[in-house]
Amino acid sequence: MALATTLINTPARETGATGGRYDFQTMWGLALLFQQHGTNDDYAIIFEFHDDVALLDHAVNPTSVRFYQVKSKATNHGWTLTSLLKREKVKTEDGVKEKPSYIDKMYDNVDKFQGAVLSADFVSNQLCGFNAEKTSFRLNECTEKDFKKIVASVKESYPAATEALVGVLGFQRTDLSLSDAISHTKGKLQTFIAEQLGTVWFSPEAVYQAIVDECRRKANFSGEVTSLQQAIKDKGLTKNNVQEWLDAIQSSSRSPEWSTIAPSLSLPFSEQLRINQEYGVYRAAALNSADRAVQRVRMKISEAIPSVIDDPKLSLDEMIASIYGQAEETAKKYLTPFSAARLKAMIIYEIYTYY
Repeated sequence: MALATTLINTPARETGATGGRYDFQTMWGLALLFQQHGTNDDYAIIFEFHDDVALLDHAVNPTSVRFYQVKSKATNHGWTLTSLLKREKVKTEDGVKEKPSYIDKMYDNVDKFQGAVLSADFVSNQLCGFNAEKTSFRLNECTEKDFKKIVASVKESYPAATEALVGVLGFQRTDLSLSDAISHTKGKLQTFIAEQLGTVWFSPEAVYQAIVDECRRKANFSGEVTSLQQAIKDKGLTKNNVQEWLDAIQSSSRSPEWSTIAPSLSLPFSEQLRINQEYGVYRAAALNSADRAVQRVRMKISEAIPSVIDDPKLSLDEMIASIYGQAEETAKKYLTPFSAARLKAMIIYEIYTYY
């Protein structure tokens, strides 16, 4: 059976985390996106899909997957082998039940999707105490004694487990700060953009907010999914999504400051003041490709620009008026709230970033 079908038809093990730990997982998934972009022909990252994060080798027809269980710790004590193998006992209506250990959960996906799982890693901001000299390793790189203990524990829940299959499990220590994940992620984002686009103007705060809002929305999705494509659409991000972000940033970098635009306008001062305010807001909003309502209006504006952009007889005021007439109906339908100043600010931005 194709991996895409198996992933959908196989029941999820558990629901996701919540609160600050949940946000830490999302920030780590975003950092993984930056790491993956440019290294593979294609990829898709899905949040809360059989594990905290799943990385597919293709957004349409995946053949392999990597799973990541992302767990943070506020204390400085590392993870011990005992803590990773511990099966907690909890009371239920039917009596006392033993919860799977962290390593059980990691192996569960290896067992379910045998042959397709390249790795199943435990990711944390703290080191692994029983192999503390390494920040990333496969569990079969531990001492022979520790690895045999891991295999024996897994076999208690999965009798068919082999050393080779358990060897797919691993550990990663992330450098993402638990106490200041937001600032740390902003730094990674700026570094990523510089690597991809070179020196371009952009608002780090606006870009961060647009991208993180989209990641949080997808990580928080709790609806039913019936296909892998829907799972990726509602819960995941692909290489194409990241390229959309980069294209939006590249486009925004061509938008001039209002002081450059104002001399080309002959509108009343009060109207220019309102448009100036909306222009500043829109320079940030244009970075959010997930805002489908804004994107519909942008598309309508873009369709109208070719009819005026190369006409040497038209002033900027005349271009705005022509496009406004073509886009007003769509803008009134999708922009909330709608205002003439907002639409004109959008038109000005799109004119200056058209080429």
